[in-house]
Amino acid sequence: MTTPPRSSEDDAVKGTLLSAYTNPLIKEARDRQDEILIERFAGRPWAIADLGCGNGYHGSIFAPAGGTYHGYEVAPQIAELAKARWQEAGLTNARLILGDLAVAEPQENSYDLVWCLYFTPGNLRDRSEDLTVYSDAYLDRNPYFIGVISRFFKALKPGGRMFLTVYKDVPDAEAAQVDFYLNTGQHPVTPPGSRFVATAEQFWSVRWTEASMLSNLGACGAADGQVIFHDLNRIAWLVEIEK
Repeated sequence: MTTPPRSSEDDAVKGTLLSAYTNPLIKEARDRQDEILIERFAGRPWAIADLGCGNGYHGSIFAPAGGTYHGYEVAPQIAELAKARWQEAGLTNARLILGDLAVAEPQENSYDLVWCLYFTPGNLRDRSEDLTVYSDAYLDRNPYFIGVISRFFKALKPGGRMFLTVYKDVPDAEAAQVDFYLNTGQHPVTPPGSRFVATAEQFWSVRWTEASMLSNLGACGAADGQVIFHDLNRIAWLVEIEK
């Protein structure tokens, strides 16, 4: 497997975070995701792991309640934005953990909540320039996704919950992805109808069916009955997994 340099992907991620443009359906899904989490969890001192914490936005909402907040981020440029945000807010309980989630080693039974939001679960994959690697069989049992999510599922305390924001595998979601990438300076290279969109800048984001999500989560140790699909809008789910 030929692994492309991560720097171009990091630059692409930073560009999407800093861009003033957001596709309306993506924004609607993100806003609804935040409404659900804030209504249920804001204001209490939870121990939280934020996988792909980005610029630290969610830490600034949930960390002030006093619980442990661990933000995991692979892109150094993005991590600096999160650190600056939390330092400015005086959030001494918010800690940035820089590095690839594939090698993160969270302590078992240590978090009340683990989340991977803003469609970040769809970016978890073995990185290759050969797009044929990402076959249907790969997407239905993505070893990189399973490795990351299974470790953090074990890191949940009994009764803890994990949340994943993902694209549904529907045409409107693919159109929203392509629109968003084009308007944030990226160039999609996958043919229409693929189950994922990849860009020339090495960004990659998959869409999910309920069956593909349950297949992957089953390999992580979560039974179908532990999984709830919350509709955010016609292109997205917030997937909740109870331990």
